Amino acid sequence: MPMVRLNFAWALCAALLPGAALAAGSPDTRFANYAFASELGSGVYELGGRTIQVYQLQPAYRRREAAAPRTRPGLHIVFPLTVGFFNFKPQDLVHLQVPTRIGALSLEPGAQLDYWLRDHWHVYPYLKGGATFASASAADALIYGVGVRSDVRFAVGNDAALWRAELAHAGVHFHSALPNDHFTRLRDGVEVRQPFGAAWRERQPQLGLYALVDVYADAPSGPNSGISARTVQFEGGLMLGVNPMWTVYGIPVPRLGVGYRAAGVLSGWRLVIGEPF
Repeated sequence: MPMVRLNFAWALCAALLPGAALAAGSPDTRFANYAFASELGSGVYELGGRTIQVYQLQPAYRRREAAAPRTRPGLHIVFPLTVGFFNFKPQDLVHLQVPTRIGALSLEPGAQLDYWLRDHWHVYPYLKGGATFASASAADALIYGVGVRSDVRFAVGNDAALWRAELAHAGVHFHSALPNDHFTRLRDGVEVRQPFGAAWRERQPQLGLYALVDVYADAPSGPNSGISARTVQFEGGLMLGVNPMWTVYGIPVPRLGVGYRAAGVLSGWRLVIGEPF
């Protein structure tokens, strides 16, 4: 059964809201290298001395479902696609100045297994690899990512909750003399979804409370990593949505939220689109 998750149009809308980007200043607060965009998510990045606005599409195809706990694992084929526009500012959309030229493109296909271990526990090992292409050919690179994610769903009273743990490693190998780089991250996150108010057209409003901690064993080197040098980083926030979520042409509308990240010089507010972690 095909599974598609598209964040591109929603990220464009969210980019209009204030506070969506981190402030820049010292070398430690420069935006991330575009080669890591597929791991870091939508945002503003620096590439070849120019600013790039990045949006992600994450389609996937469920080749085989996990039929029951402790049986043959499911298999998902993933196709993460990242699109970037050079010298583009979110405010341009207010003046209807929509970008007409793609400045950079990243494609990182891969495979993900679905091990259904217990009734509410799934483990997802994954491996992906691809390339980034930019108008500045010196920034063309091979990229890869490997990791394993664990999802445990449980209840807190009458509220649904999710505990997600992930160990991820990502790297980039440039075709030019630019230095190669990589990082390793251990993430633990918990979200509790609480219904509130009255249902409207059979959809129940939900408030999600989330918190996560990231531990970097080997943060990227260099001033353009976009990742704080602090080993341990925290984030917490609120998410809003309905159950079941609205859909547009069969695609679920992502939830929206806001959170605050404590990460040293890169501490600040975050506009969340879709899932908090």
